[in-house]
Amino acid sequence: MDIPDVLKKTYLFYTLNDEELAQLAAKARSESFDKGQVIFREGDEGGSLYIIRSGKVNVEKNLSQGVDAVLVQLGQFFFFGEISLFDGGKRSATVSAVEPTECLILDKAAFWAAMMANPQSAHKVYRAILSFHSNAIRRANERFRNFLGQALDNI
Repeated sequence: MDIPDVLKKTYLFYTLNDEELAQLAAKARSESFDKGQVIFREGDEGGSLYIIRSGKVNVEKNLSQGVDAVLVQLGQFFFFGEISLFDGGKRSATVSAVEPTECLILDKAAFWAAMMANPQSAHKVYRAILSFHSNAIRRANERFRNFLGQALDNI
């Protein structure tokens, strides 16, 4: 599957037209990761968005010294690393390949150059990112509410 097709199937970019996808695809690079390979670690410098072209990754969070928890497993067309494009902060989790995995990578400079070159594309992508993260916050709030309810029932 070529890069524009992968981007089109990714939630962040599904609203872009063919020309917008081609412009963004021209800025993407591809990288392969072996099973078990760490793509980045929690605390590393951020700066790139990853889109899974094939394979699967685990997103893990360090709970305490030596104890990690898998937060989610992501597969084809999912993305990760997007937070660092916006806040410039360090990686908030560790991501590693569960199986041989190929990712498209958009570096921060390339991503922002594409967004600045086409404000209509930027608007579509920003709406998708806000929608995605708003839904994630709603789900997290519901899980937290359920957790608290169960904890209170056990007191």
